[in-house]
Amino acid sequence: MPSGQEIGRRNFALFSAWVSEREARGDHADYIYRGKLSRKEIAIELGFNPRAFGQNPAIKSLIEALDKRWGSEQPVNLRSAAEESAARERANERVKRTEASNSNLLQRIATLEEENRQLRRELEETKQFKSARDAFLETTKGFR
Repeated sequence: MPSGQEIGRRNFALFSAWVSEREARGDHADYIYRGKLSRKEIAIELGFNPRAFGQNPAIKSLIEALDKRWGSEQPVNLRSAAEESAARERANERVKRTEASNSNLLQRIATLEEENRQLRRELEETKQFKSARDAFLETTKGFR
């Protein structure tokens, strides 16, 4: 069974070969996500644990250098100013619609709460009238 250092050297050799291959092919941009190399995707492709990128000092320093070199080639924001403006406008419209909807719902809740209070009052009055009617019928039983 290989030692941890041997595994680390093997992983570094695999990663170095992978870097050379990416530079030769020029397809390193396929592995960039949010300005950094996708450690998970690379580890799966090379067949080692993604934690090696943080635990192996040689791999860690190489990938950080590559993040700076290759990641800076990728535009951070792929949207144009017009697209950004349109997206901001859509978001503002969505906020306005949501606020209007919330306001309408709050008004509806207030109306329903008032209606509920009124119905409870009417129910209480009905209960009182029923009690009075029952008492009246009980007292007039003998007169029928």
